Amino acid sequence: MLLSWFLTASVSKYARAKNLLDIPNVRSSHTVPTPRGGGLAIVIVLMLAGMVSLFLPQAPIQSLLCLLLATVAFAVLGWQDDKHDLPASSRFLIQLLIAAFSSTWLLSEIDGLSLTTGAIAILLLCVLWIVWMANLYNFMDGIDGISAVETIILGTATSYWFAISGVISIAIICIAVAGAALGFLRWNWSPAKIFMGDVGSLALGAFFAIIAVIGIAGVGLPLAAFLILYAVYLADSGITLLHRMIKREKWWQAHRSHFYQRAVQSGFSHAQVSLAVMMMNIILALLASLLIFDAIDTYTALIVTMAILTITMFLINSRFNRCKSK
Repeated sequence: MLLSWFLTASVSKYARAKNLLDIPNVRSSHTVPTPRGGGLAIVIVLMLAGMVSLFLPQAPIQSLLCLLLATVAFAVLGWQDDKHDLPASSRFLIQLLIAAFSSTWLLSEIDGLSLTTGAIAILLLCVLWIVWMANLYNFMDGIDGISAVETIILGTATSYWFAISGVISIAIICIAVAGAALGFLRWNWSPAKIFMGDVGSLALGAFFAIIAVIGIAGVGLPLAAFLILYAVYLADSGITLLHRMIKREKWWQAHRSHFYQRAVQSGFSHAQVSLAVMMMNIILALLASLLIFDAIDTYTALIVTMAILTITMFLINSRFNRCKSK
């Protein structure tokens, strides 16, 4: 936390000196030019924790190396995009290549992957999962503090899950990421003095995607637990994307139609929305943990999750439509 706090201040000074600023436009939720790229601090802390974890007893070396290298690759891509605004087609192609390489490596180490029809299908799903998680984290990082609080809860919960499963090396990385996000939040809380940028959002999305693959295929944690834990971001980005595709909008372009953005447009502050996301994530993390401990069955846990999200989205839409009609 302290290292991230210090590094974020340094990145902010660098961004201002290099004019690395996020300029507001009609699709932005902020009104003042703000430095971006602060997620670099979180990535540096993540890598340092990863280097320490490699030397711990019984550490899954190959899985850790894949996790760290893939995260770095997405971070480098994000950093270049923060500086040069890369074309969407180029970004997507590079993301697919990174995800394909890391998925092949990871699944071959975890499961002894062979070229069967079923294995290829799993491989393709893994590639799409990593790319989707990287991008949805990027899509959702649109207001002050939201992705920082998301990372704090996801990092803390997954750290606990891996710790009780005996995989201390990965538990350390996850809790370090949560701590780094807390240090970054000092600068990113509303009104934000710096944004995470693509370097942080792409890297963290890919990181938590791979963490889920390791947890499910390597440790035996239930898939439903990760879906519930990630549900706020998965549901908001997924439903919004589907809605934009049905309306034949340019879904790959920046917009302001996510549910969290509608909440802000309805009169809630950035801080209020981010706090609401944090509370929902805490509830979902507890629900997913109960599932891991077999204190609740999968169907009940999923139904409760869907009910929480459906009610929340309905209330946001209702308030948004009322404000829009005035």
